[in-house]
Order: sequence, then C-alpha cells, then structure tokens
Amino acid sequence: MDETLARLYIDQKKYTKTLKEYKVLILKYPEKSGFFADKIRSLEDKIDKN
Repeated sequence: MDETLARLYIDQKKYTKTLKEYKVLILKYPEKSGFFADKIRSLEDKIDKN
C-alpha cells in the first residue's frame, strides 16, 4: 500500500478504496497522518456531493 496506489484509485474514481488506502497509510506513516487526514476529509466531501 502506498500513495501511488491511492492516486490511481482517485483517478479511477474508486473513492471507497482510496479511503481505505489512506487509513492504512496513516498507520504505516504516522508522521504524515495530518496529510492523509486532509486527503480523507477531501474524499469524504467528494463522496457526499455525489
């Protein structure tokens, strides 16, 4: 699991898979948890708008 895979999921509009990916990345890279949390919030907003 890595950021590249998450970006591919976003490009493919697979937002649910992307959310799961970012949640795993938060655990794997706790020093970047703020960055991933922002990405998760952004994705949740996209999902809510659809």
